[in-house]
Amino acid sequence: MSKFRRASNVLAKCRCCGKLTHSSVQGCHGIELCRMCFDSAEQWNAHSDGIPHNEVDKETCPTCAGVECIHEIKTIAKAEGE
Repeated sequence: MSKFRRASNVLAKCRCCGKLTHSSVQGCHGIELCRMCFDSAEQWNAHSDGIPHNEVDKETCPTCAGVECIHEIKTIAKAEGE
């Protein structure tokens, strides 16, 4: 395996939540987001592009909930005892 290939997906801190994760997700190299924060970014993009939500995505959409990331939705739900 080449040196370049080994270094393309290394452990890194998530830029959003700080969780230790891989630097690449789903073919996006050097993104440095954990899966949950990556999914939040995808939902934000879809929301911004006017792509309608299905009911499951609407419940976890950070934009609709008025927060930055799905992590915050889960923290709020946990605090409310859900």
